Amino acid sequence: VMKNRRSTAPPGHDANPQAGDVSADDDETQPLLPASGDVKIQEGFSMNTLLQQFGGRLLVMLFATQHLMKGFANSLTGPCVSFLYKAYGVPGPQAQIFGSVTMLPWAMKPVIGLVSDAFPVLGYHKAPYMLLSTVAGVFACATIGVSPQEHLKVQCLVACLFLMQLQFSTCDLLAEAKYAERMKAKPQYGPMLMTYVWFGLNAGGLAATALVGPMMAHFGIRVPFIFALIPASMLIVPLLRNYMDEVPKSAEQQAEFREQLFQQKEACFLCLLMFVSTVLLTVLGIVFESAAINATAALIVAVVMLVAFSLVLKPVIAKVNAFFLVQTAASLSIGGGAFYFYTDTPEQYPEGPHFSQEFYTSVLGIISSICALAGVWTYQHFASEWTYRRLLLTTNIVASALSLTDVVLFTRMNVRWGIPDHAFVLGSSVLSSVIGQWMWMPGVVILSQLCPTGMEATMYALLAGCHNLGMSVASNVGALVLEWLDCQPSGQPNETIQFKNLWVASLLSTMMPALTLVLLPWLIPDAKQTDRLLEEHDRDAKKARCSAASWAADAAKRARRQYRSSEGGGE
Repeated sequence: VMKNRRSTAPPGHDANPQAGDVSADDDETQPLLPASGDVKIQEGFSMNTLLQQFGGRLLVMLFATQHLMKGFANSLTGPCVSFLYKAYGVPGPQAQIFGSVTMLPWAMKPVIGLVSDAFPVLGYHKAPYMLLSTVAGVFACATIGVSPQEHLKVQCLVACLFLMQLQFSTCDLLAEAKYAERMKAKPQYGPMLMTYVWFGLNAGGLAATALVGPMMAHFGIRVPFIFALIPASMLIVPLLRNYMDEVPKSAEQQAEFREQLFQQKEACFLCLLMFVSTVLLTVLGIVFESAAINATAALIVAVVMLVAFSLVLKPVIAKVNAFFLVQTAASLSIGGGAFYFYTDTPEQYPEGPHFSQEFYTSVLGIISSICALAGVWTYQHFASEWTYRRLLLTTNIVASALSLTDVVLFTRMNVRWGIPDHAFVLGSSVLSSVIGQWMWMPGVVILSQLCPTGMEATMYALLAGCHNLGMSVASNVGALVLEWLDCQPSGQPNETIQFKNLWVASLLSTMMPALTLVLLPWLIPDAKQTDRLLEEHDRDAKKARCSAASWAADAAKRARRQYRSSEGGGE
């Protein structure tokens, strides 16, 4: 919340409160929605019904991947990362660059899905990739937990965090694909299964959030990584016992499936382009410490992806993707500087709030999570019938107004008004969390509406991955802005001068996303969230392949028909 309250995120990126990261588990950490359709929604929740309809093996897999790994392990280790960077003395802008690197595996979801579909291991599409990423992630987690700081360079720390997020993103994607497949067969029980996933995910996250603050304060910032080894590795046993219920495919079946998959040339092209982009940003972020180099590379990647998506996708899909990409990139992250502002000790920043680890991670985390749930409830009851334009316009204006409270805090005006820092932050966090959910929910709906039949998972992953790249742009450009403003705290004694211009960076991160609202009439459809955005014939998988060439061909055919009609002829 305090690193960057603004979040226009459609899903696609997991919330992991690292320095400089924009919370989005959002996005990519949120479970896939069941396909829309006229199905009867089951009333109530029953574990017996879930066991009868989906079987205990699937529920165990979801418990291991969603509840333990993604809900508990990710939430337990995420808040520690900023404190690790602080222990290494990493300046705020550089911490943002490292943070964007470690979250790039969530942008790699499309190519992960493509590779697992196209190149099964021993005939299995999902389990081998989940197992391989889990082994790598558990090894990386153990390395962070047991390695003394003098024996683990900061670049190696970043690489380990990258591998951990690669485990989370890979297992999350392939588990989502599995339960989406099962829900498609029994859509009337889909909402009940989603309740099971969401409840366990949030319960695990809340439990980890409550534990991580006291655990760091009393046992050290590396202990949560050791504790997380158990939930992160619990997935190995059901994978080895094939709880994914995969049937190995023969060589002929693999070849036939691969041929059909590669017929979706546009989707494959976008997947590969996104993979190359994420690898480039990862290497640059680890090798080069220059914020200018990383910001320039991120901007170039964003422009290339924007052009590629606009040329390949249908206009309605491309426009929505462009809006969220531009607005997310404009939401400059200043979390690297803000983290030190909140957590510096009296010796480091005498005038600061001096938040403890327990308050910064556990108290604020629990309050934000509870208020986010309240935001989901209020959205469902008061805003679910609004149009996309009205909802995005209203929530962005309110979010910008609430973000101005950061300016008040960074200038210490609240202290001069007699308002304690803890009370001021708690009050603003409550409203920000509620509005954040109102901004996020329409993104879920509109992305679901824009996924053509037959390629829902691929399109969903592509759009969400593109959004995650936008978050990387926001983090890298925000780091450059912090450098320009001489705001580079690193936890050194008497670094008050480093926060002199932090309020300017906060004001920029507040106003720039609001400026993108002028694009709403051109990029966001004037439709209710319950309206269909794609015509029924457009939701066919083959007709979803719509490159610029096919648009031109269709336009030429229409022109010929109109010409012949005007001449009295016909086709």
